[in-house]
Amino acid sequence: MKLFKAAALAGALALSGCVDVDLTTTITGADQASVTGNMTIQRQMLEMMGGTDAFCSADDGGTLVMTDTEARCDLAVSGTFAEVFEKNPEEPHPVATDLGDGTVRVTFPLSEMTAESEQMRADPQVAQMMRPMLEGHVFTIRVAGAEIVSSTGTINDARTEASWSFNLIDILDADVQMPDTFETVVRY
Repeated sequence: MKLFKAAALAGALALSGCVDVDLTTTITGADQASVTGNMTIQRQMLEMMGGTDAFCSADDGGTLVMTDTEARCDLAVSGTFAEVFEKNPEEPHPVATDLGDGTVRVTFPLSEMTAESEQMRADPQVAQMMRPMLEGHVFTIRVAGAEIVSSTGTINDARTEASWSFNLIDILDADVQMPDTFETVVRY
């Protein structure tokens, strides 16, 4: 399963202001998860990337929805942690660890996913060029399950979901504090 390869690509594209990302990882067992959500990209950027397979492969759980201006990849995949969180050492990916007590720790490496933002802030011309492209775009990831035990993100009132979200324009703010990880312990 190359879902998080697509998410890593989306993370990189999000930092270039082209993609909105909204993904939910639901832990359903000691070694079982499902991921659902969507990534939306400007159609022009999709064509520059080399087409739909690079962005939304049906083999990887994606369903492509096209309009005149946008392409949206609706994602749905289930399986073992290895199947859902395929590890490619060259790309950031979440890590799910069974804690042996009916809970799983899920860690997203946010610092790796947002590493390019420092380069954008360091060059005032790049930052000025990126500002209109980043405005209005959001990157959101969620972890869900029977009960959220703890999280570095925001936990909903029912304690069944934790989320971390940021407006992409915020990466141009040198004072913004991005956490290194988004970590959640969830009971399945």
